[in-house]
Amino acid sequence: MKIFSGKKFEVHIEKVKLPNGYERELEYIKHRGSVVIIPRISNDKIILIRQFRPVIGKWIYELPAGTLEEGEDPVEAARRELIEEIGYEAEKLTEIIGFYASPGITNEFMRVYLAEGLKYVGAKPEPYEIIEPIEVSVNDALKMINERKIEDAKTIIGILMLKTRLNL
Repeated sequence: MKIFSGKKFEVHIEKVKLPNGYERELEYIKHRGSVVIIPRISNDKIILIRQFRPVIGKWIYELPAGTLEEGEDPVEAARRELIEEIGYEAEKLTEIIGFYASPGITNEFMRVYLAEGLKYVGAKPEPYEIIEPIEVSVNDALKMINERKIEDAKTIIGILMLKTRLNL
């Protein structure tokens, strides 16, 4: 049973039967999915954003990301979010990993794309987005993770996968 429907997700409560036969009431968030983009501006430099997140009441460092629109192709969502948040078009987008954000409470699946061949066309953030793009080296981003300056899971996963995939 749907108990809430918002712009980005729905909240459901339903009875489910588990593989062991046990039945339980499940509360979960149904989500369309999202994309995360690693904007690579040179061999070892990427763009992060510093964004104010009202849910946690503070500024955090993140990779650009966003929720899929209804029926939207994930690659097109990545292109849209890249322009909206930092003002770049990508010549090439390559999916490097996909994962469930928090499968205990949501079905949200996140796809991480490496964006290359960037061309600046001007940012178009949503009015509620307070975003400051910053250029960092991959090694500096790794230091930021180790120093707990980057606390966002999707960003940590993206940066670690970039380091692993590109052997930087």
